[in-house]
Amino acid sequence: MEIKELVLYNFRNFHYEKAKLSGGLNLILGKNGAGKTNFLEALSFIYSGKGFGDPASEVLMHNAEKGGVMAEFHEGVRDLRKVLYVEESGFKREMNNKPVGRISTFRTHNIVQFLPYDTLLIDGSPEIRRRFFDEIISTVSAEYEKNLRDYYKILKFRNNYLKTYSNPFKFLDAQDEMFVDLNKKIDEMRKKYVELILKRAKVHLYDIENSWNMNLSVENSWDINEPMKFRESVKNEDLRRRVTTWGVSKDDILIDFNGKYAKYTASRGQKRAVVIALKLASLDLYNKLSKKETILLLDDLLYEFDLKRDKSVADKIRGYRAFVTSTKEVDSDNVILIEKGKVIG
Repeated sequence: MEIKELVLYNFRNFHYEKAKLSGGLNLILGKNGAGKTNFLEALSFIYSGKGFGDPASEVLMHNAEKGGVMAEFHEGVRDLRKVLYVEESGFKREMNNKPVGRISTFRTHNIVQFLPYDTLLIDGSPEIRRRFFDEIISTVSAEYEKNLRDYYKILKFRNNYLKTYSNPFKFLDAQDEMFVDLNKKIDEMRKKYVELILKRAKVHLYDIENSWNMNLSVENSWDINEPMKFRESVKNEDLRRRVTTWGVSKDDILIDFNGKYAKYTASRGQKRAVVIALKLASLDLYNKLSKKETILLLDDLLYEFDLKRDKSVADKIRGYRAFVTSTKEVDSDNVILIEKGKVIG
């Protein structure tokens, strides 16, 4: 399914702009601050239903009441019109004039993003790493996505009871059996897929630099062997803090580089390489386990690599439909020139 045209209305620094797109490599060309990354985010929204993490109030153009992104897709005799509406209160999605509630329904393509701040995957909080891996796994496993959705419903219920009642556990015993069961299922599947991602990421990192190695491991916040006994042991702490202090929503995925904790020992360039290896591994997983086409969004991907490493990564992404931002011209199938929030050509 090929995107033909993208329309942006009161989106970031774009007032009202249209852009013609093509297959292959689309180069988004312009000076720093012109709006190239904003254009890339609009594509992320329209393909996958999600942007780069900011709330709707920040995505909406300053002083505008509403905005949005619209795209026309075509495949054979079938046309598809997708719209993302942006208001202060949040985002709304629509396909062929019909409202769409779930992001997973709106998502027609897989997205792999390469962004300058990707090293936060290593330097940032455990939540960033959980979100990264959970999104990959949920994309290829409907069972995992459902288990996560059910888990967070029960977690919300559990936390509400902890906040509301002085003795909440007389209400939570039955729910906690389900809660523990979901923790076990999610943990088992998460570890299985993290291992699959690691296997591919090691190969990609070796191809970038053959003296580099990496490892991934899940660090649990709870006793996976005796979870019910652990639940009993932390009841008082949960009650004291009025929130659930354990579970897969508190676990971390540790990233090692050459046998040491990457966050503290790897250079910025090495961290960047590890993240690129992980993203290339996610691309492999999508190709193997998902029927949807994968789109690459690259924002200044190679700015920290030398020519040899540039070529290694460039060779791996060749052949995909990709959108690449740059301040200088490179070989491409289509050029979208952006100047101060305007699409020039």
